[in-house]
Amino acid sequence: MSNLSRMVNVASGVGKDRLNILRTKGVDTVMSNARIVNGVADAADSIIEVGSDASSLGLGWCLNLDVMPLYEEVLKEVGLDNRMFVRKAERGGFENVHKLFTKLAGTGVSPDFVQIKTEIFSDIPDLAFGFEDQTRMLNALINAVKAACPECKVILSTSDSADNEKAKKWFNRFQVSGGKKFDIISLRYELSSETFYNLSINMSDLSRRFEAEILVDISGQKNVSSADIGLADLDSAVEIVPLDRGLGVVYSNEELGEVTLVA
Repeated sequence: MSNLSRMVNVASGVGKDRLNILRTKGVDTVMSNARIVNGVADAADSIIEVGSDASSLGLGWCLNLDVMPLYEEVLKEVGLDNRMFVRKAERGGFENVHKLFTKLAGTGVSPDFVQIKTEIFSDIPDLAFGFEDQTRMLNALINAVKAACPECKVILSTSDSADNEKAKKWFNRFQVSGGKKFDIISLRYELSSETFYNLSINMSDLSRRFEAEILVDISGQKNVSSADIGLADLDSAVEIVPLDRGLGVVYSNEELGEVTLVA
């Protein structure tokens, strides 16, 4: 029996009955989405509901932070002023995420994991940020989570799953720039025999170099069952990540209606 964690991305939202079906399929952790805006903690009922449903079924819970809505609010307020944007985004990120996680902790549904995408700043139009500024804004989010929920593990997610040089460079720069401690690197990936070896190399190198556990996230892929690399192959690659740092795989809720997880 595999010891890998099996997460399912339910960003679009599902009910408790569906979560129970996923649990019987072998899923052990639910990944849901938190759309961060000013005042998110005051309208967090739907976020709390997912956490409560997961907890009642004995499932773990990972909360993905979608901070782009907050950054869009800041952009409207300050315009193309990099310096002011960084200040307000840093402050707004900390305050809103801290209030949200404090509320979650108060209701007894603290997430086990929090996920932050590393590419978020490249998606902001018309502004270019130095790496020190990017690190400041990411640190604000991590600090906010840890201040309210110290046991919550931090996942940094990257699309550079098969590009070791690019991924290594980003995480090196993050550390050199004073980046806060993180626990897990998530590699967003589409199953393909052409890139599978590169994925394996990347997992091994990143886990050793940054002393982090590794997730492989295939939840963005459609038609997983027709890929030329199977789920058993992916499991095997994650299981042999050095020092038992292969944590597991993230699946799509929709795709789990079509594929069977490996025992």
